[in-house]
Amino acid sequence: MNYQRLNDPARDTWQKPQGVIELLSITPGSRVADLGAGGGYFTWHLAKAVGARGMVYAVDLNKAALDMIFKEMVARGTPNVRPVRATLNDSRFPEPVDLVFSCNTYHLMIDRVAYFRALASSLRPDGRVAIIDFHPRGVFFDLFDDRIAKQEVRLEMEAAGYQLVNTYDVLDRQHFQIFAGPGSHTLNSSEAQDTAPKDRE
Repeated sequence: MNYQRLNDPARDTWQKPQGVIELLSITPGSRVADLGAGGGYFTWHLAKAVGARGMVYAVDLNKAALDMIFKEMVARGTPNVRPVRATLNDSRFPEPVDLVFSCNTYHLMIDRVAYFRALASSLRPDGRVAIIDFHPRGVFFDLFDDRIAKQEVRLEMEAAGYQLVNTYDVLDRQHFQIFAGPGSHTLNSSEAQDTAPKDRE
């Protein structure tokens, strides 16, 4: 995997990182996990959002990805970022977090329902999970099946005990959904469906 390529500034034109961060409504001082951080494309945007009192855990299975993030962390002087080596079945967050953010990683995961059911214990009260992934259309899906339908994500997350609270139609190539953790005091998924902007499938 060429993690440096994932951080190509040209990606900004379609990934719209600033807009994504704004929609996440991150409170300064929050604890955030960047699940499947890769080369850290979103890690640094998240670190800016949580501020000096917050923390971003850059979580990945791949040591090469985490080494790259560590080097960049040192170069940038960002003490509010910490690389975390996960396993297939354990995210290994050092502490409960306010937000789990996952971009282009969900479709790669194995037994997602069980994974996110277990991950619920790593969320703070009213913690959220934000999932961005590619729509199942286009040449890359045709060649590699490297995408997942928005509705499939929702059904699996609901099976794991989560509630949909927002869905955003701001990214042309991807769907963007935010879920509340089990037991969270947020609006239920039927209310969210009525109030959230409609995404395209």
